[in-house]
Amino acid sequence: MNKPERHFADASTLHGSRDLHARASAVFPDGVGAYSQQRRPHPVYLVRAEGARLHDVDGNSYVDYMLGAGPAILGHRHPAIVQAVQSALADGLPNIAVTERQIELAETIQRHVPSMERMRFLPTGTEAVQAAIRVARRATGRKLIAKFEGAYHGQADNVMVSVAVPADARGPVESPHAVPYHCMLPDELKQLTLVLPYNDLAATTAIIERHAAEIALVLIEPMLGFAGAIPAEPDFLRGLRALTARHGILLAFDEVITGFRLGLGGGQGLFGIRPDLTILGKAIGGGMPLAAFGGRADVMDYLSATTHPHDYVFQSGTFSAFPMSLAAGLATLRVLEAEQGAAHIVALGERARAGLRRIVGELGIAARVTGVGSLFHLHFTDREVRCGRTAEDADHERIRALHEALLAHGIYFYAGRLGFLSTAHTDGDIDDMLAAVREELQRA
Repeated sequence: MNKPERHFADASTLHGSRDLHARASAVFPDGVGAYSQQRRPHPVYLVRAEGARLHDVDGNSYVDYMLGAGPAILGHRHPAIVQAVQSALADGLPNIAVTERQIELAETIQRHVPSMERMRFLPTGTEAVQAAIRVARRATGRKLIAKFEGAYHGQADNVMVSVAVPADARGPVESPHAVPYHCMLPDELKQLTLVLPYNDLAATTAIIERHAAEIALVLIEPMLGFAGAIPAEPDFLRGLRALTARHGILLAFDEVITGFRLGLGGGQGLFGIRPDLTILGKAIGGGMPLAAFGGRADVMDYLSATTHPHDYVFQSGTFSAFPMSLAAGLATLRVLEAEQGAAHIVALGERARAGLRRIVGELGIAARVTGVGSLFHLHFTDREVRCGRTAEDADHERIRALHEALLAHGIYFYAGRLGFLSTAHTDGDIDDMLAAVREELQRA
């Protein structure tokens, strides 16, 4: 069983990280280059990563359950990815080069996600979501889109709505308010995005049917990621699929988080639901920036400048289908196929969730464990967690404090957020993590 090289007892021992953060505070808001890098009292500055382990500037080692917020599905510095990226770099091909590798990656994806009859590559999930929205509007001739409370679909204004659902602003479940997420949105823009209640088919049906003739696209995560690994209920997904089909509304699965992490077929493979459009990201690039969107051939055909020379949907990007990202993505999927990697991380996820349930049950702690596949989270609440509202009402400070305390055990989480697993993790890693969680919860 691999053990961390060294532990630290509190943040005061992180002298190197503390000093670097002081420098960073002179050039970045909050001293970080992106919000996701924040940590209290300052980030842990890393120097190296390999397998499931991270190493910081102060000589500490950690087992990583953040994995770059999900992309490193094979762990860090996997030999197949390193070799593939080095080979692509040696080829020296420019960023808009057309290569056979992009066909190979698309064919591999299509083998596991057959709903993606045609697809395009992009650098980020944000861009892929927006491309799907543009195509859906062109295909249906409608303006409105709909998303679910608690769902995060990237940084664009039209989906930065009701990502979190504070109690004083959310409105009734039968008609949720569109709440901008830490940004100012014009009312005209907010009115183009409907907000739906997750795992509530009756309320969702009523909202959609009131606006059915105007809705181009319903966007859903098969498992709410940002809200804390909350799976969609199968009957809810089946009902939503039937409802959207009945009204000619396109259904898009945002599988940026769930793609390849619930099995190689993602959420749609696990639940047996075929969406009209799919968005992939994170794990598809194995740690390199890569996303994809695709779906029904007749819908994706609106991207064709040949079929629609005067009114095609424009989609492009300087780093779409970036050669090194394609190489990393293809290597990742080949390893997952050859080594039964998806089955391994799903089994690890089941072990983690079962262990957390056992711990909170034995300690008599009001908490709920959520997740599916290789994803897991712990919500401190006595209520069943089925949607963004119940997740929002849980004790977020307690889960954040737990994740901060686990640093002293050499365990690294994205503080307050869901846990990710990779093929580099072992049963022993999970058992060590569970033992540390038990110790900290007993101490609290």
